[in-house]
Amino acid sequence: MESSLHRTLKERYADAGRSEVALDGFRIDAVDPEGRLVEVQSGPLGPLRDKLRRLLPGHRVRLIKPVALERRVVRRVRRDGPDLSGRKSPKRGQLIDVFDDLVGLAPVFPDENLRIEVLAVSIEEVRVPRRRAPYYDVVDRRLVAIEQTRSLERASDLWSLLPADCQGPDPFTTHDLARRLERPLAMAQRVAYCLRRSGAACVQSKRGNLLVYVRHE
Repeated sequence: MESSLHRTLKERYADAGRSEVALDGFRIDAVDPEGRLVEVQSGPLGPLRDKLRRLLPGHRVRLIKPVALERRVVRRVRRDGPDLSGRKSPKRGQLIDVFDDLVGLAPVFPDENLRIEVLAVSIEEVRVPRRRAPYYDVVDRRLVAIEQTRSLERASDLWSLLPADCQGPDPFTTHDLARRLERPLAMAQRVAYCLRRSGAACVQSKRGNLLVYVRHE
C-alpha cells in the first residue's frame, strides 16, 4: 500500500507532470514537466538497480530518496482509526544513513542520465498495536517537512553526505572512517565501498590486512 510520504513526494516532484506512467514494461512513479522520469523510493534502493539499468540508456531519471532525520510517532488503535496521541521519537537519523541503501545502487552510479536527490525529512510515523514484538505495525508515514536536499550526479557528490572532517585528502581505512563517523565498522565499509565503486575514492595501499583509501577527484 502506498504511504502518504510516497504519494506526497510523487505529487511534489511530478509538479504538473504525469504520474503512474507505463514505460518500457515498467511502472514509473511520475514524469516531471521536463520529461525526466521520477522514481520515489523510501525503502532500499537495490531493487531499482535492474530497472535503472534498462531505463538509463534512453531516459533521464530523477530518483528521490527520503531519509528521516526526525520522526513523531502517532498512535492509533486500528489502521483506519483516528490519531489518538503523538510523541517525538528520541531516535534521530543523519544524511549518512542513506549509504545503507546507496550500496545497492553502487553498480549503476554515477550515470550521466541519473540524478539522485537525497531528502533529509521529518515525518510522522503512524503505528497500531500488535501482539508480537516489536508490538506495533507501521501503517503509514507522512511528510512533515523537507529540511535539506543533497543532489548526487557525480561521484564526488557522495562526499557531501559525510561530515566535514571525513572529506579531506588524508588516506583512511574503514577503521579510521568508523571512528570519525562514530558508526559501526559495517557502516564504514558500506561508505568505503560506495566511494570506491563510484570512483570518488581509490585504493592507495594496504596497512596490514586493511585497504588504505584516498579521495580521488
